[in-house]
Amino acid sequence: KINLPHKLTKQYPAYELYLYGERSYAQENKHLLLSGIPVLFLPGNAGSYKQVRSLGSIALRKAEDIDFKYHFDFFSINFNEELVALYGGSLKKQTKFVHECIKIILKLYEGQDFAPKSVAIVGHSMGGLVARALLTIKNFKPELVNLLVTQATPHTAPVLSLDSYLNDFYKTVNNYWLLNAQNIQLITLSIAGGFRDYQVRSGLSFLTTLSHQTKTLSVVSTAVPRTWASTDHLSIVWCKQLQLSTIRAFFDLIDDDTKQITMKPKKKMSVLNHHFVKNPAKLFEETPNIVADLTGVL
Repeated sequence: KINLPHKLTKQYPAYELYLYGERSYAQENKHLLLSGIPVLFLPGNAGSYKQVRSLGSIALRKAEDIDFKYHFDFFSINFNEELVALYGGSLKKQTKFVHECIKIILKLYEGQDFAPKSVAIVGHSMGGLVARALLTIKNFKPELVNLLVTQATPHTAPVLSLDSYLNDFYKTVNNYWLLNAQNIQLITLSIAGGFRDYQVRSGLSFLTTLSHQTKTLSVVSTAVPRTWASTDHLSIVWCKQLQLSTIRAFFDLIDDDTKQITMKPKKKMSVLNHHFVKNPAKLFEETPNIVADLTGVL
């Protein structure tokens, strides 16, 4: 658990911020002397902050495989398992708390070599919508978030329109993204669960009508290479094949010079396309070699 400023805990007494760790990594980071790449996980409706374990554990093992040349620090927010898909009154509060947490996370790296200036966000269900809502906050700096991955998030409309708060929140977020589609630089990947997700049908997760197509990618888990499986609404968080694809993409996004996620939009989209659309069963290459030279062949 990360100790938050008293003013923040007083303003948001039900919410908490955690850093995921296990074994020696957990012991080494007790004093929060962090040197990795920050990723923030946002749970959805009635979701647990402990769901970050599936991504955090796989990322830790991949970092071990490369002798910690690079590694990710996974943070998670405890929203107290609020039912935000049924009552939208807490969504604005959650969004503002996430904004404060991002600033606190980045402060933990101050003074470190290759200190990050932004975080990547993974949002499950309504957590993905809260992440998109960050851009609507007054004076929010868009450069604080370098990548957004959403899992089974109902982007286009609520699954059930039960109150005006929920409808107003959707209207505010989606209108902002529609009106500013040309200016929003945030690269976003939306993953839908497919036919097994009875709670959020895949159509609600598609971002194609809400943003510029060169900056977003919408896929269904059944079409993701090396996954090829539908997931229900909760198991999309735990699906190992899908989490492996996500972590592989994260590691391929690292810039060798900054030791952080690349700031190049084209490379981000190339990596995401490689892992989630047309994986050719080989490692990602930014400038792939010519497979076959047919010069002179009749």
